[in-house]
Amino acid sequence: TTAILASIMNGSAIIGAESKAFSSNVRYDETTDIMLFEADESDGSFVNSNPYCSLVINAEPEHMEYYDYNHERFYDSYRTFIKSAPFKVLNAEDPFLETLKDEVDATWLYPSTDITDIEYVLINNEPHTRFRLKELGSFNVWGFGKHIALDAALAILAAHESMDIEIIRENLLTFKGIKKRFDIVGFEKKSVIIDDYGHHPTEIKATFESVKEYALLKGFDKITAIWQPHKYSRTIDNLDAFIKCFQGVQELIILPVWAVGEAPRDIDFEDKFKQYNLTMADKITRANNTITVVKDNKNLETLEHGLIIGFGAGDITSQIRGIA
Repeated sequence: TTAILASIMNGSAIIGAESKAFSSNVRYDETTDIMLFEADESDGSFVNSNPYCSLVINAEPEHMEYYDYNHERFYDSYRTFIKSAPFKVLNAEDPFLETLKDEVDATWLYPSTDITDIEYVLINNEPHTRFRLKELGSFNVWGFGKHIALDAALAILAAHESMDIEIIRENLLTFKGIKKRFDIVGFEKKSVIIDDYGHHPTEIKATFESVKEYALLKGFDKITAIWQPHKYSRTIDNLDAFIKCFQGVQELIILPVWAVGEAPRDIDFEDKFKQYNLTMADKITRANNTITVVKDNKNLETLEHGLIIGFGAGDITSQIRGIA
């Protein structure tokens, strides 16, 4: 959402991922005092950001270890961040944010009614979502999915406070996605390889819905997901949701947990994910547009057809790009 806003508006930007539009996660614009900043709730630091506009997509519990698994403390931090801004743009259908309707004066987005006529189109083989927003007309944004429309809609509403809507509509077309989010890193007629940073089940589920739409438009009948779980604690805390978020995949390949310094904990992936066509592997390698799955130093299989997507925040991104 921050990267979309940075495509729409002039100004300096600090984003939690690399924007393909300017090949960095940082942009400095000395011509304006506008700063577009992706604030971070993981360590509570976002309450110190002193925003003019607080733009919040959702307040889904995450990084709960910092908040000592205290949901009240977690939500109070969001409340502080939101109320500190004179101008607020909020998703009215998030379970927590909707409780603030009587507390804060905000520009509210109701995704189920304010975003309409969603369709997915390929433009130069690149995925785009087309949608209508309130009475503001139709918009095209890079990427597939209802979540992309939601992200773009919130960015549009934030920018519209100070910008003409036609300029917003035109500038939105300069957004080209961000690195490691539905990042197409291999493209041939018979196969597409995608790298995605999704490491939380909600992220994976949303992206996977987009993957299915893209595969349909490309005419692929096989989707292979390669998942590198990120942290033992996150995987165990969200295990039921992880089990459900890959529904519709033809093959699921699970790599070892990227521990991020955590001590190993037992997770019986083979039992928990037995509903899938499952392969447990040690790593993957890539040559050209072909992925090889490796276990115990033996090549288990070769992936060279259909849509292949890797999920995770660890070194899977270098493995799937063939730079590991």
